[in-house]
Amino acid sequence: MKHVFKGLVVVVAIALLAPTVRADDVPNINKRGDDEEEFVKKVGFAVVNAARPSSKRLTLQEYKFKEPKEGRKNLHISVGYRGGITNTKYTADIIVKLDTSEKGRWEVLNIEYEDNNKNVVGWSRKNVETLVRDINKTSR
Repeated sequence: MKHVFKGLVVVVAIALLAPTVRADDVPNINKRGDDEEEFVKKVGFAVVNAARPSSKRLTLQEYKFKEPKEGRKNLHISVGYRGGITNTKYTADIIVKLDTSEKGRWEVLNIEYEDNNKNVVGWSRKNVETLVRDINKTSR
C-alpha cells in the first residue's frame, strides 16, 4: 500500500508540474530549413517532451534518415535526457515514420518511442499520438 501511495503521489506531481507541448514547440516538417540537425533536434525534443513531460536537459545524440521504400522515410533519433525528479540520465530512441511521396508535403505516419527509463510512471503514448496529429496539422 505504501508503494501504491508513493506511485500515486509521483503521478499527481508530474501531471500538475509537467508542461504540455506548446503550439510553438510543434515542429513543421514541411519547413525544415537548411540546418538539418537543428530540425531533427526540434523534432526529437518535441517527442521526448511529449512522452516524458518532466524530462529536462535534452541533448541530441545521433540521427539518421533511412528510406525503407520509395515515398517513405524513417527518421531515427537518439536523444539523451535527465529525469525531472531524479535527475538520472536516460536515452530515448525514436523512429519518426514519414510519408515523403509528395515533395514539400511530408506527413508523419507514426512515431515509435522507446527509452531506458524504467520508473513506475511510464511514458505517455497518448501525448505522442497527439503530437503526431499536431505535427500534421501544423505542417498543412
